[in-house]
Amino acid sequence: MTRYLIGGDFELSSLSLGSVNNLSDFTHGITGTWTASGRAALTLILKKLKDLGVKLVHVPAFLCDSILLPITELGLDCDFYPVDLKLKSYPDPSPGSAIIVIHYFGWLDESIVQLRAEAGDKYHLIEDMTHAFLSDWSAGPEVSRSIFFTPRKFAPVPFGGWCSSDAVLQAPNNEIESLNYRSIIARMARSMYLEKNQYPVDSDYEEFYLDAFREVEEFLDKYPTYTSVPQIALEIIAGLDWANIAKKRRMNWQCLHELLAGHVEILQPSLPNDVVPLGYIVRLENRDAIRKSMAENRIFCPVHWPSSSVVPSKTFTQAALLSDTCLTLPIDQRYGIDDMTKLADTLKSYL
Repeated sequence: MTRYLIGGDFELSSLSLGSVNNLSDFTHGITGTWTASGRAALTLILKKLKDLGVKLVHVPAFLCDSILLPITELGLDCDFYPVDLKLKSYPDPSPGSAIIVIHYFGWLDESIVQLRAEAGDKYHLIEDMTHAFLSDWSAGPEVSRSIFFTPRKFAPVPFGGWCSSDAVLQAPNNEIESLNYRSIIARMARSMYLEKNQYPVDSDYEEFYLDAFREVEEFLDKYPTYTSVPQIALEIIAGLDWANIAKKRRMNWQCLHELLAGHVEILQPSLPNDVVPLGYIVRLENRDAIRKSMAENRIFCPVHWPSSSVVPSKTFTQAALLSDTCLTLPIDQRYGIDDMTKLADTLKSYL
């Protein structure tokens, strides 16, 4: 077996830094604050709403547990609302509460038009654009909403998140600065390692960079409301070729769509012009077994997201079914048609 692989954490082949003045290009002209992570960005929004008297936050039953960490840390209550198998949300927010809507995998939620129309007068609307931050999520100035996202799922970004709340942050502490540089070094080491794919797998070398990536996630889990972000992390975000990233993701999605049509259940049937997808999402009854077999072939497919221990699956059966069957196939900018063909052929061999 060679070092060649598909999926896994992003590597850095070079360090191209950009001007932080260009970061406003991601926010559709909306002012806000860059933070250490998406959950840190959510923290700033929730703090502001808590000061306004909000005590309850409604969240979708299909979610990543990390989104609950800031809610818990800030002492707010939360409850869950249904999401169906087409990823449409069915919230019923109480007056004066806040509601978080997740735009899954790059597609905007079908319910968002009505929710935006009612927001402000009845409840506070928070839109999670983490999966959709490269898609077109613009809206008129009359829409009352808060927005947050992180670009970390789309590119080799150690730290970084954004929210539409203005705040003055303290300088990053020594721990996050150290972790940031360690992550950068590990990503560059991973890039050099993967370039030499004619040699056998070096488990010790892989463990080196995986440890660095884990340390970053452990920090963000331990300090979910920590907001300050290292300057170089923002410069990395600003220096990435996001137009090419969007183009290649759409191209790879379309390629897989043609290769897998009729072979597997696909979550989204088409790719609108204004969508940049996080991944190509399929549903598999024996998802975990197939995922394990794919990994043995050095194709690493994440799950967004496993069943949450705090969401009652018997109450939210469709959300639980999504958690148990969805598999995200990597389509990011590192890959081309040959990679997508190998991925599709490998998956079809296990169906």
